[in-house]
Amino acid sequence: MMLDSEIKEKSLEEALEESVDESKEESVDESKEESKEEVKKESKKEKKDKYKEQIQKLEAEKEKLEEDYKNLKNEYLKAYAELENTKKRIKEEAIKDRKYASQKVVGELINPIDMLKTIVNMPAPSPEIQNYVIGFQMITNQLVDILKAEGLAPIVANVGEEFDPKVMQVVDTDFKEDKKENEVLAIKQAGYMYKDRVLRPTMVIVNKKKEEKVEAKASEEELVS
Repeated sequence: MMLDSEIKEKSLEEALEESVDESKEESVDESKEESKEEVKKESKKEKKDKYKEQIQKLEAEKEKLEEDYKNLKNEYLKAYAELENTKKRIKEEAIKDRKYASQKVVGELINPIDMLKTIVNMPAPSPEIQNYVIGFQMITNQLVDILKAEGLAPIVANVGEEFDPKVMQVVDTDFKEDKKENEVLAIKQAGYMYKDRVLRPTMVIVNKKKEEKVEAKASEEELVS
């Protein structure tokens, strides 16, 4: 009888120990599962943070690229506008050069032609010379016609008109009480236009008061000194 009770006690102890071991194992398994869950949660959070960081970087790069594109577009538009302006300016200059191509030659010819006009309008001392003068008159008129065809035209200026600084140049002044201020008293040399440009202004003597004449001479002397 004693042996049976001892056997029973031992089997109870063993059963208790086994149940304790099983509970320990279950608790260990549960802790492992919990730790796995925590690891999963942490890895998910890390991934989410990484994705968020990558998105922020991409957005920053996108903003930079958009800004660079905007700047490049502005630079392109500026360069294009400058190119168009340059082309337009070159075209206008080419048109202007063609328009005024003969200006230098015409300008160099007007003084000799003026001298020819003066000579052929002088009275001839004999009939023989008069014949030569008539020939020179014809040549002079032909030259004048050629220059007119190129765009040369005399500036219309008359004594008694008001001085016009756009087409006239003062070579001297005088004062006459019966004349208006700035009135043209005499024409010393004819002026010419080449198309729409003043090739040579008309040289005139202008009516000025004595005080103004003195001041004008003083200012000229100051400029020279």
